[in-house]
Amino acid sequence: MSQPTKPSSEKHYQIGYCTNVHAGRDLPGVLENLQNHCLPIRKLVSPNEPLCVGLWFSEISAAQALQPEQLAKLQDKLAEHQLVPFTLNGFPQGDFHSQVVKHRVYQPTWWHRERLDYTLNLIHLLDQLLPPGQIGSISTLPIAWSQPAPTREQLKQAALQLVEVAMTLHGLFEHTGRKIVLAIEPEPGCYLTDSESFRIFFNEYLRSSILPEGTAEIVGEYLTLCHDVCHAAVMFEDQQTELNLLRNDEISIGKIQVSSAIQVDWDSMASDDREVAFNQLRGFAEDRYLHQTTRMSSQTKNTELIEDLPLALSTVKSPSQLAGQWRIHFHVPIFLDHIGLIQTTQNEIGNLVKMLATPATEQPAFTGHFEVETYAWGVLPEAMHSGTLNDGIAKEVAWLKRMLAT
Repeated sequence: MSQPTKPSSEKHYQIGYCTNVHAGRDLPGVLENLQNHCLPIRKLVSPNEPLCVGLWFSEISAAQALQPEQLAKLQDKLAEHQLVPFTLNGFPQGDFHSQVVKHRVYQPTWWHRERLDYTLNLIHLLDQLLPPGQIGSISTLPIAWSQPAPTREQLKQAALQLVEVAMTLHGLFEHTGRKIVLAIEPEPGCYLTDSESFRIFFNEYLRSSILPEGTAEIVGEYLTLCHDVCHAAVMFEDQQTELNLLRNDEISIGKIQVSSAIQVDWDSMASDDREVAFNQLRGFAEDRYLHQTTRMSSQTKNTELIEDLPLALSTVKSPSQLAGQWRIHFHVPIFLDHIGLIQTTQNEIGNLVKMLATPATEQPAFTGHFEVETYAWGVLPEAMHSGTLNDGIAKEVAWLKRMLAT
């Protein structure tokens, strides 16, 4: 049975960006984004070379794209623009650009049949879009939001549906030689809130003794982790420790989403600067997406996860007295290490790149898929708007390529 590629240099990596940053719930919107965004970005990044793109299809556009005439149109457009759809983002199933998304992005859950059907459609679609011989990846929801807490029966049902995906992917490989993996993406506040909870669920449910004989090996081959650097940073994860534990548990990485969170180190600021930084943070408290916030104590180093940034801000009575460190789930441009008095977790991207430069035997198996996922360009504070969206995304992709080439 084949194993995910373990790249040892930049030439083995596939580097692209996720198109969930662009609105477009139906197929005409997807095609328009290829023309108006992906093509210009390719010309900015590498005018004479193909550009990898992580496509996002909602349940509506995915079903439309599988219609033979529409599929041919999509294939032609990708080929014409020299775009390689190496990965899909299967996390947001509904409208990711409605006026208010927040908790809706976690619906339907993995114990609902609709989530399975949508994911199976994405598998069939990626199989038709990927160039021959290339491995594909699809990122997906970390089961559900954590509240209300899923019942054991719901978790069993989610596991059974994920195993069905693994069996489908195995059957695809056996019949066609096409390798696609599903990458489960932990997110702060979800049932799988971090790498540790992901590993626990993987070992307890996806490697369960109640599954048919031989299933565990197939699960290990086709169900993987999607490591989002922003999410790991918000949870204050030690990435080296987590990579080691993944390797020890023989769990693969299907995709790395390269993203950067907001970080505020209140202890390093004078009281007046804390007031300024606090007011700057208010500009990131917007209504569309959920911005989970983790607060770390200066003394105990204990952390507290607050569901959304506006709620975290509302608990502060005296900004000048703030202490400790905050990390906020707000995907900011990865080429920025600070925004005014506010820092970003960009250094976590650099740390990960250094870890991946070690021998493959010291790492978990990895497809080599890197996807820039700064979906929040459209809700950044007004003061951060400069240049076009295409310019900003191209700058991110070019920055990551340079990082991985060193």
